[in-house]
Amino acid sequence: MSTRAHRRRAVALALGLALAAAVVALVAWRLRGEAPAATQAGAPPSPVSAAAPGAPVLPTVSPEVPAIAPGVPERGGPGASTDDPLTAYRKLNVYPPASRPLTRDNVDLLRPGERHEQRRPTDADDGVDFLLTADRYFVFGDEAIAPSLDVRRDGKPIPVTITQSFAAVMDPANRDPARFPFELRGGSPLRGTFAPAAMRLSRQAAIGLYVEFDYGGARQRARLELQYTPGAGIPARFTGTFQDAVANGSLVIRAGVAVARGGHYLIDCNLYDSEDRPVAWTRSKVELTESTRDVELSFFGKVITDQGAKGPFKIGQLRGSRFDPGREPDLEQMQPYTGSYTTRAYPTSAFSDAEYDSPEKQRMLRFLAEQQAKGVHQAGARSADPGTPGDDK
Repeated sequence: MSTRAHRRRAVALALGLALAAAVVALVAWRLRGEAPAATQAGAPPSPVSAAAPGAPVLPTVSPEVPAIAPGVPERGGPGASTDDPLTAYRKLNVYPPASRPLTRDNVDLLRPGERHEQRRPTDADDGVDFLLTADRYFVFGDEAIAPSLDVRRDGKPIPVTITQSFAAVMDPANRDPARFPFELRGGSPLRGTFAPAAMRLSRQAAIGLYVEFDYGGARQRARLELQYTPGAGIPARFTGTFQDAVANGSLVIRAGVAVARGGHYLIDCNLYDSEDRPVAWTRSKVELTESTRDVELSFFGKVITDQGAKGPFKIGQLRGSRFDPGREPDLEQMQPYTGSYTTRAYPTSAFSDAEYDSPEKQRMLRFLAEQQAKGVHQAGARSADPGTPGDDK
């Protein structure tokens, strides 16, 4: 064999190994429940951040604001973690990426926008801990957010004095943004309200609520974050009109929209059966224009049949966002639809139980089969400890 032929064969093998390794990594990622930073979605982590010594310090960089719903709420069938990559890939792709089973364990999808702060010790580590949180993450128009502060020593509430509390836009280009004070009052926990409309913003923004408090001689600072969209900055709205039908074995619901600014949108929705059990989640990635009147939401047939679900079905947690590249946050939020919609009483048999298929899936199956035939990556997907789901948070 010539040197050139050897080189071509070596390059081809290297490329094959690299792609197979990427597939194994993808399988492990899905099994661990991780999501890449660029695509991770769902209820934002809403961290409470400690501020630097001295007066509360405004951030020099804006925090990453995730999107609105996890892209892969279902991790695949039993045994996928120990199967070879070909078998694991098949199990992980029974359903399409944008229409997956929904269960009561998918809290981020069932309660999007819910905050997840936890109690944390003070910087002095003196037996005092606190929880700074609020009632929501996304705020729209004239809505107000309700922050609260609970400070305890050995599990018992202690008195505190608020020395500073204000809101400010988290803008990396502005090191000294305007501060808008708010008050925290009462017993434990201290409570307050803040309406971001007072900031007179024209577009969505990441806002920090900064608090400094004194607890018997020691002083602590904290911050929580929210995303605010002024009324004029809401890119589209749900009109409350719906239609439903069965198409190609799947349930299709068309949701009416009024689009103020065209662009690339993500529209998410949950589906519940006649017994109010969560059944499915779907995401529609669509280009909308000002003339668009509705959005198609497709709930994959096999998701419904595998759950043994029957109608009438109801939708819930209908929400959406517009991609706004080059800005931070880069997703302009639509105001979630607070109503619901009930479909016709479809029986389970109205839907197809066929597995998801696509040209991309077939190409990957052929590739993995070829690699398996060559003895590449015959071992199970869990060649190393993938960690506990959520341990990367």
